[in-house]
Amino acid sequence: MASWTGRSKGNVLGYKIVVGSLRIFGLSNTYILLRIISFYYYLFAGEPKLHILDFYQNHMGFSLRKSKALCKANFFLLAQSILDKIALAMELGSDIFYRQKGEDQLIRMAKSGQGGFVFSAHVGNWDIAGNLLQNLDVPLNVVMFENEEEKINSYLEKIGSKPGFNIIPIKEDMSHLVKIYKHYKQKELICINADRFLPGSKTIVANFLNSKAHFPEGPFSIVNKLKAEYTFIFAVKHSKFGYEFSATKPAKAEGKIQEIVENYVTALEEKVKQYPEQWFNYYDFYQDPS
Repeated sequence: MASWTGRSKGNVLGYKIVVGSLRIFGLSNTYILLRIISFYYYLFAGEPKLHILDFYQNHMGFSLRKSKALCKANFFLLAQSILDKIALAMELGSDIFYRQKGEDQLIRMAKSGQGGFVFSAHVGNWDIAGNLLQNLDVPLNVVMFENEEEKINSYLEKIGSKPGFNIIPIKEDMSHLVKIYKHYKQKELICINADRFLPGSKTIVANFLNSKAHFPEGPFSIVNKLKAEYTFIFAVKHSKFGYEFSATKPAKAEGKIQEIVENYVTALEEKVKQYPEQWFNYYDFYQDPS
């Protein structure tokens, strides 16, 4: 069975073509180019396409016809999310706007002076959520696998698409745990996508869309041991240029790690049911890691 490897796909030439179009023709017209590119990818995607179709049919209960339509939309929306991130970084995304739900709760947690954990997932556009979090004027740290190709990273930095937050890279020697603890003790926000894990990592099983799925134990274990406040955030596209940013009411970890995981899965399920075409996990999500 295919598993997530921690690496993303793409090449510098593809990014250069899209960025060139963005500069010359603008965001809306570049979407037309993305529709062509994403349809080509749909035709030849291989395993990612099979896994997405399986997810829609066997876990969300859609017909094959509906699943294929969602898959096409999925690839197109993924391309848009990457372009929107680049457009904002290059100050060419003036058409992009947000509506917010639960922002006051997140602001309260951020301004509490206690620090906290923000969990998200590969649903919608994490980078858009990250941009909004930066506006809270509280130090922001994102725990992540540094998984993009070096040449793509170099190119994106050259055109100004460099993250405005501190990245805590996940390391095999577990040194990232020390950094997480340090930044939390400095009353900062720690952001983690908690829906993926690498082979060999410890996991926790939870019922997700009526099937057993494995989630990484590490992020939930950390917040539980620290008895920290946590919230779940998502940024999903609801119109051509519009995003909805949502944050759940912050809760405090009180020694029950399974409860935190189940709260996360409930929030994730709700968002996926609302926006199934923005589920961006292209591997067998329900595989048994053992």
